[in-house]
Amino acid sequence: CRLWADVCEQQGQAGLAAQYRESAQAVNDAANAHMWHGSWFARGITDDNVVFGLASDKEGKIWLNPQTWSILSGAASPQQTRQMLAAVDEHLSTPYGTLMFGPPYSGMREDVGRVTQKYPGSAENGSVYNHAAVFYIHALYGIGEADRAYEVLRKLIPGPSDADYIQRGQMPVYIPNYYRGAWREYPRTAGRSSQLFNTGTVSWAYRCFIEGLCGLRGDAEGLAIHPQLPPHWDGMKVKRLFRGATFLIDIQKADVDEVLVKHGDAVLPQARFTGIRPGETYELSVFVPK
Repeated sequence: CRLWADVCEQQGQAGLAAQYRESAQAVNDAANAHMWHGSWFARGITDDNVVFGLASDKEGKIWLNPQTWSILSGAASPQQTRQMLAAVDEHLSTPYGTLMFGPPYSGMREDVGRVTQKYPGSAENGSVYNHAAVFYIHALYGIGEADRAYEVLRKLIPGPSDADYIQRGQMPVYIPNYYRGAWREYPRTAGRSSQLFNTGTVSWAYRCFIEGLCGLRGDAEGLAIHPQLPPHWDGMKVKRLFRGATFLIDIQKADVDEVLVKHGDAVLPQARFTGIRPGETYELSVFVPK
């Protein structure tokens, strides 16, 4: 709603934008009133009014999606975000990615539903469900958590060690639906690829790579440029086709205080390229703080 409100405002629909922002705030207020329980947001409320996804639950204690979407929606305050990120690191982070939730359910819990029917650590029952992971990565880049975002992003892809390839049982040529979870409960099979292609992961992964890592995000005015490189990268080169034009971008870490973008000798205001003409090729030099 907040994003759509911005679009409406840009189109001169201030009244409609205000309605969307009011609706978004109402949902965020309700989430905080009913779902925040100490260090993270709960997953849901059953038909019998039982809240689940709590620290007191033995299984399904913490779920990734509520934390992610509280960041994306603006429901989480900076303090809540710090608490959630620490909790995700502690309970959901594994060598093979970030778990959808944990611990997995060991048996059917009818009031929660079908995810509890799956074998622990497989499918939606506490696996490294990559579609959920890329939502989380996108949220992390959105709040400038570049190091944490890259760590989770890199784990989507097998390797580079032989041991990791063998454990996952997959080469790094695609991102599967999920990797086996239950890392603590069943370490022998944890990380094993599902070998399934039926996933919406890749389109979101593309956004994480292009808009998050490379920092190339389109807006109403043009192409905003704000790369978020991991600490061990000195730079990278990117080619992006955008609004009919080709952008060749050289990104380097430098002694600058903020992102600096140059087109020839000209420094672009607000690190944004405007006036894009289809069919043109633009070469940009981008400097980011070390």
